[in-house]
Amino acid sequence: MAHLTFRQAREEDHAPIVASIQTWWGETRTPEEARELSLLLPRLFLQHFAATSLIVERRPDAEESDAAGAGAAGAGGAAGALAGFLVGFHSPDRPGTAYIHFVGVHPDLRHQGLARQLYERFFARAVAAGRQEVRSIVSPANKPSIAFHHSMGFRPEGGDYESDGVPVHRDYDGPGHDRISFRRVLSAPPAPEA
Repeated sequence: MAHLTFRQAREEDHAPIVASIQTWWGETRTPEEARELSLLLPRLFLQHFAATSLIVERRPDAEESDAAGAGAAGAGGAAGALAGFLVGFHSPDRPGTAYIHFVGVHPDLRHQGLARQLYERFFARAVAAGRQEVRSIVSPANKPSIAFHHSMGFRPEGGDYESDGVPVHRDYDGPGHDRISFRRVLSAPPAPEA
């Protein structure tokens, strides 16, 4: 079993994240669509919001390393390989709000709770920074992400029309780019006992 390490993102994580977007989403999109998807995450996000973004690296345990040989790659790639990421920030214009912009988990590690852990860590950091809510947007075509956000306690905000019972904002990101706007209220940590 691999060992997963969580850490704060750094600017130099940009290239591996972009490469992972183009690879990890390659099964469900054409190469051109995967490349376009990676353009949603320009370097500026890690230049200005690395402190609020998270990286998960996969390091094989000793038994796995011995069986695979030096430098071998398993699910998630070689030792220290990118296993997942969450790029988000604390809004400078809305002091009570944090925003999750882009999240990815290696296909071999999906459905194991890794995205949930990334979100929960982001929520905890947001609460510690005095944020009361987290927002995120999702394409109405991304049914797995819609279901995941619901499972994480996000609720969609009213839109211009409904798709599969979910309110959608028409042209949210420009003509033809409809989005679902999700919001989750954060619970404050319990007050320390006096």
